[in-house]
Amino acid sequence: MRNALTAVGDRLRRPEYTGENRCLPCTVVNVCLTLVLAAVATVALTPLGGVVVLVGGLGAVYFRGYLVPGTPTLTVRYFPPWLLELFGKDVELRETLQPIEGVAVRATPEGGRLVDSFAAAWDDRIESMRATGASEADVATLLGVDEVSNVGEAAYVVDSGLRQWLSPSALLADAAAAAVLADRGDDAWTSLDPDERVATLRDLRKHLDYCPLCGGALDAEETETVETCCTESERVLMATCLDCDVRLIEDLNDR
Repeated sequence: MRNALTAVGDRLRRPEYTGENRCLPCTVVNVCLTLVLAAVATVALTPLGGVVVLVGGLGAVYFRGYLVPGTPTLTVRYFPPWLLELFGKDVELRETLQPIEGVAVRATPEGGRLVDSFAAAWDDRIESMRATGASEADVATLLGVDEVSNVGEAAYVVDSGLRQWLSPSALLADAAAAAVLADRGDDAWTSLDPDERVATLRDLRKHLDYCPLCGGALDAEETETVETCCTESERVLMATCLDCDVRLIEDLNDR
């Protein structure tokens, strides 16, 4: 009998959400929900019905890690950072994105996620700029300077220096995001110097899942090992449009 119960438990168990992989916030949420459902069943049905719901719900949480499908995603999306931190979740954003935290991105255990209102405004601005591309005025707004001069496909002279983007697609993404941030008048964003703005927008761009230039899908982010002259290796994160073959992301990080 015990072996049969063990076999059933093994079939029901979701190791990716139980044991050492169990998410405490998910477990707390689902246990509380089970207690509420059991109480409702007791009142609406019978005490026995309440017991059945309680046992079944707790069993689901024990074996599967959650009662409500999608809980791991829901808790990350809707729990505030302070609550996740109480459960020992690391919700710190990358340093470059911290100035626009709460305005454009929010911290989660899985990394930064776009704020819904910002994502919608960013998409709209990309679409409105797609036909003509980023103008000199857009690039000036991006950098927080008075004026720039276009000298190439995605290259601009700024204060006798040169700024060049990876591609027109990358420039369009950054210019659109900068325009939305400028419209919102956030002091943390406007106080950044041009280098800080470029770095922030480059990391923000990694949250796009389509090509700003044509709207096409991106390939899966891939990793390559590159040997440098110092015999060190680096990780290269890349994203390229499957339709127009334009590179949106190419980021080198120490391995």
